[in-house]
Amino acid sequence: MRWLQGGPFLELSFIFNEPTKIEKVITNLNNTNIKIEVHNSPEYIQQFYEGYLFDENDPQSVMIHRVEINLTVKTTRQRRALLFVEKISSGLLSFSMCFFGSEYNAPEWNQTGIRDDELDEFIRLLISLYKELKFSVGGLAFEEDMKGLFDVNEAWPNEKYNFANLNFKDNLHKFRLF
Repeated sequence: MRWLQGGPFLELSFIFNEPTKIEKVITNLNNTNIKIEVHNSPEYIQQFYEGYLFDENDPQSVMIHRVEINLTVKTTRQRRALLFVEKISSGLLSFSMCFFGSEYNAPEWNQTGIRDDELDEFIRLLISLYKELKFSVGGLAFEEDMKGLFDVNEAWPNEKYNFANLNFKDNLHKFRLF
């Protein structure tokens, strides 16, 4: 069984300027007022730095740096989450913490839903993460992460993913920003 399945997903995401060490971010997750457990080994997380070729048959292909980390987040109710860490350009890292976002529980997948009255918990989590991590921009949305704010029609990594290409005006309606 996959760690997180079904949908929709509530995505709590934020972007850092590089150089940011994933291990430091993960360590600082534990300094928030919400308990977050990481279920992957440090060796697994190191795979991010090694990366992999976008096209393994083309040694000149772009290198992808991405890792998917299993988390347990203990808000009022315990939840599974996935933390996607992606290098979207030479200067930016994207972190997206995804939660099962249906209003209904899915016991067959061991997933806890999110009731309307629980959304404030995720806003408080985002604020707590900001206070601890000092990321550049962060937000909360259903089925959207912070990469959706960029006016870029390119696959990442791409140098067009830079703060000059953030488009709040046309995309802000999708997010609760912090």
